[in-house]
Amino acid sequence: MLSDVPVRTGYLEAQAGVSSLTGAYARLESGARIRQNLGLFGFAEANQRERMAGVGVRYTFGL
Repeated sequence: MLSDVPVRTGYLEAQAGVSSLTGAYARLESGARIRQNLGLFGFAEANQRERMAGVGVRYTFGL
C-alpha cells in the first residue's frame, strides 16, 4: 500500500526577458508536490501582444 502522506514541497519560479518575436515578456509559475511522484502547477505569462495562463499535472518516474 502506498503512503498518503503529502510530501509538502513546492516551488515558485519567475522569469522576465526579451524575445525577438514578441518583445518583452514575464512568466510566473508555481507548483506543489502532492505525492512523491505527482505534482500540480499553474502558470501565467504575458508579453506585449498576448496573455495566457494554465494549470497542469507533473508525473515523474524512473526507469
